[in-house]
Amino acid sequence: MIDRKRIKKRAKLIRPLLLPMVLYIGLLFLAVSWVPQNDSSPWRYVVALLPIIPGIWIALGVVQMSSKLDEMERRILLESAAFSFILTLLLLLSMGLLGLVGGPKLSSINILFVMCVLLVVGKFWGNWRYR
Repeated sequence: MIDRKRIKKRAKLIRPLLLPMVLYIGLLFLAVSWVPQNDSSPWRYVVALLPIIPGIWIALGVVQMSSKLDEMERRILLESAAFSFILTLLLLLSMGLLGLVGGPKLSSINILFVMCVLLVVGKFWGNWRYR
């Protein structure tokens, strides 16, 4: 069952985040491709941090969006964020301890990806649990 009213309501909430997401992806691509080729340039630090600007815009948009959600949706979002945070923290702790004995090192991009996947899993789990 597709609830079209709910989809339209969600689309209105997500629409302000589209431009910062496109900017973030574009600037991330620029940073990842430009910085390794120009490792002696003094601009490499500025270019590497450029994706942070739309990232802050996204964070503020998510906070603003969450204030427009109803109480149940806000609770599901909060629980999924807590789920993601705790499991990511446990993963980082485990990887740090395994690093003591020569285990693999995770890059920050991989950690961010895992955290985002866990947030989505937590959101689906919360939606399923409160149905």
